[in-house]
Amino acid sequence: MPKQQPKITKTPPRTERIRIAALPSWLHAETAEAVRSRTADGVWVWDFVLGKGERAVLRRRTQMPVSVWAERHRVVHNSSMPGRWRNIVTPYAAGIMDASFAPCVQTVVIMKSPQTGGTEAVHNCVAYGIDRAPGPALYVYPDETTARENAQDRIIPMLRASRRLSEYLTGSADDLSSLRINLAHMTIHMAWSGSPARLGNKPIRYLILDELNKYQSSRREASSEDLAEKRVTTWRRKARIWKISTPTIKNAGIHAAFAAAEARFRFHVFCAACGAGQLMRFEGIGWPDDATDPMTVRSRSQAWYECEHCSARWTDADRDMAVRRGSWREESSGLELDECLSRSQPMVIAFHIPAWISPFVSLSEIAGKALAYRQTRDEELLKDLQNNYKGEPWEERHALRAEDSILALRDDRPRGLVPGGGQVAALVAAVDTQDDGFVYEIRAFGWGMAEESWCVREGFLPVDWNQLARPQGSDIPWRYVPAFDPLRQVLWEDSYRDEQGRIYPVQFALIDAMGHHTTEVYDFCRAHRGQILPFQGVQRMNVKYGYSPVLHYPGTNRPIPGGLKLLRGNSTFWKNNLSNRLGVAPTDPGAWHYHAELSGAWARAMCAEHRDEKTGYWICPKGTPNHAWDVAHYLLIAADILGIKMWSQAQAAEQEPAPAPEMNPYTGGRQMFGRSA
Repeated sequence: MPKQQPKITKTPPRTERIRIAALPSWLHAETAEAVRSRTADGVWVWDFVLGKGERAVLRRRTQMPVSVWAERHRVVHNSSMPGRWRNIVTPYAAGIMDASFAPCVQTVVIMKSPQTGGTEAVHNCVAYGIDRAPGPALYVYPDETTARENAQDRIIPMLRASRRLSEYLTGSADDLSSLRINLAHMTIHMAWSGSPARLGNKPIRYLILDELNKYQSSRREASSEDLAEKRVTTWRRKARIWKISTPTIKNAGIHAAFAAAEARFRFHVFCAACGAGQLMRFEGIGWPDDATDPMTVRSRSQAWYECEHCSARWTDADRDMAVRRGSWREESSGLELDECLSRSQPMVIAFHIPAWISPFVSLSEIAGKALAYRQTRDEELLKDLQNNYKGEPWEERHALRAEDSILALRDDRPRGLVPGGGQVAALVAAVDTQDDGFVYEIRAFGWGMAEESWCVREGFLPVDWNQLARPQGSDIPWRYVPAFDPLRQVLWEDSYRDEQGRIYPVQFALIDAMGHHTTEVYDFCRAHRGQILPFQGVQRMNVKYGYSPVLHYPGTNRPIPGGLKLLRGNSTFWKNNLSNRLGVAPTDPGAWHYHAELSGAWARAMCAEHRDEKTGYWICPKGTPNHAWDVAHYLLIAADILGIKMWSQAQAAEQEPAPAPEMNPYTGGRQMFGRSA
């Protein structure tokens, strides 16, 4: 039997009945009569069928939270986890997105660590606005290059990747530029700080201030932040402002906005072991007590987070599970996000996202960074930890030191004795040149990244700069200055031993060259090339230190045979570093030790300078001796140049001892200028 074809039935057209009670008076008489003739019973029947587009236009949209919309329509393009947006990856982002469109909210502040998903959450909010509540949008970035790159690499791909958002593209390539994206029903503008022209003359509904703390300022205009915020005035309560940034310093940029918010939220998590809720803190991150290598801690995932209630140690996976069960709570009232918005109706809300709640940041990465700082006391590492992992502003902590705090760093060694037990890697020295002599310190630095150090010898060597002499029978064209003889003896002719009798030579030294005796210092450094460098301190530099060639003696055109290298050091950086080291307890790694005979005068000189919080520079009150403080930060530079913290103790033990240096025939010590008599 032939196969029966399925019966196709057409959907009957939807019939609508429109009842006309009375015709309007303005209707033409003939038209009115025609209508009456067709509606004798008072009903005019009109048959029609709605097309797909008509149904889409007329359909009443149900209310939908941004987080739900994002999972349905957002496709992540430029990410380590491309594909459909999933709230489970960064659960804390869902609350931020939903709160952004609460009726009472106008401004959302996100103070965050880098790469925690905060910016993508704001992109979701803008995408939701494009689809559900269109209005002109403005993205503001720190500079033009960043603005153009984000338009091409993030925003336009976001529009193209989503089926829902791509419906709003016009199809014209001219509408997708790096400065202006024209959609069928709204425009997205790109701008950058320091350019008032790009920030003005645009009514804006959605304003995104990204990386706020990196904004440049215009000398003739108000701040870029203020100029941009004025663009939303005409939209009143329908406008939305997002401020996003990693913090830098306290009470500036994103931290100032966070502190000024009416409600500030922090993310509370729930332990998978005991179910107790808690706010994750940096102090909860731990690692093995015997761990010494930050890279090993990170690569072997040795860190954990300890629950404050049951002491369970969370792995990264446990942490992620705890975060998925978490929620936002207002920091002062403890109310959950929705309840706080309902009760308090805040216009400005703020969220804090530290790195340890992000699935993209391992607990071991944070622990490795913390261990590296504890070992080195490097202030830059502490800043990185504070800003980029804690997500909190950096606050300078250089309190005024007291003489007693320096004297408390003394141990029981006599002056001149090197610590024993094989814990010393090298001796370095620093000299501050004065009109009446030299202030010096010789310091022993230990093995490893902690750079623990011990003062071996310090003091003042009086000199008479007027005693000049030239070696007999020598054709050397520069002066031999007897003033350096005592210094030469202290640095390279005296012996420094530990309790086992092991001798430690001074391997490297720096000497201040910027006083009244620069020429003499240059000649002294020439005579001892490879052992000592002339030094100049600079308050502000882009690097820790650098070298400048010196070809002529100061104030003359007389060349320096062979030239010299002048070491220029960032004194602000190294004094900050020194200040941090002085705060380390004597029993902790990285401590700054003195011998038992240290004088009160030397301790007072270590407390002479204070830090100006406005400029960040170190200030010495007029007439206050600070030479001990100066040579102390020279010593840090000398140790860094040698790279002592990277030396291998095992390899050093295999090396043969260095031969004794040649002697100076004029002083009975080291040979002058490295030549025979």
